[in-house]
Amino acid sequence: MDAADVRSKIRDLMASGVLPEEPPPILGYPSSWSPPGSKRWRMLIGWNLRGLCTICGEPGPQVECMYVGDKVVRVHAACEALWQQERA
Repeated sequence: MDAADVRSKIRDLMASGVLPEEPPPILGYPSSWSPPGSKRWRMLIGWNLRGLCTICGEPGPQVECMYVGDKVVRVHAACEALWQQERA
């Protein structure tokens, strides 16, 4: 997949709701002391995360974002950079 194909896929995934249109939240409250009604988020960055990239479908995502409602998005760093650009 070239960059144009990835961008097109990102737009389709955002339109369908698979990819959130807002940036992944990085900071939040640990679940053990969260105020009622607060949002909890998690973002992992590293190598050898499980699963496939949500955007390109290839193995080896390096970024995992968890959104409210247990939505998990796993992406390669390069795919995440294009996703940031498409959100802007």
